[in-house]
Amino acid sequence: MVPFDSSPNCCRFARLLSSRSLPLCGSLFVGAMVFATGLWLGKQDSGIPQSPWPPNGLNAVASATSESFSIATGNVGRFAEGFFMLDHDTGLLQCHVLYPRAGRFGAVFFANVKEVLQGGRDSGYIMVTGDADFPGGANQPGGGPGSVVYVMDTSTGAFVCYAVPFDRSAEAAQRPQSNALVIVGRGDARQVLERDSLR
Repeated sequence: MVPFDSSPNCCRFARLLSSRSLPLCGSLFVGAMVFATGLWLGKQDSGIPQSPWPPNGLNAVASATSESFSIATGNVGRFAEGFFMLDHDTGLLQCHVLYPRAGRFGAVFFANVKEVLQGGRDSGYIMVTGDADFPGGANQPGGGPGSVVYVMDTSTGAFVCYAVPFDRSAEAAQRPQSNALVIVGRGDARQVLERDSLR
């Protein structure tokens, strides 16, 4: 018969809880709890409304201006991107739309900003794009998310906003489209506002 050894070294549990292994076990337990808590919190509703637009991650816009040209990019429709070009000399504003599935430009929209922003000989322009969600059907303007483009005459402060009348069904069918940009609004940055009109 083997005699029972009551020394601390005979018990595995006692060796596990020795002074050297206790901090390691504690660290492993705390790490497992933090990991489990992170998984649980990741499945909880944060309460912050999630935007359905844009559907495929982050979409960035950019703009640049020189003495002769201004360019900008912006979302047109739900998946297409527009390339906006403004010729400062002629006032011709164009938006060429890239059809992603076709891998080519499939639409062009145009306007002449000099017809609206009637500045002097020293007129210069700056241009940026933005997003607007128009109520109504699927086409632009009048339905769904899409780009608007803002152009300002730097010599007078007058500005105009255009919407892109983009037809999503034409894009889905890979049909080319061409149309005039639609004026949404206009204004003057140097306009003097009366306090009573803002109340």
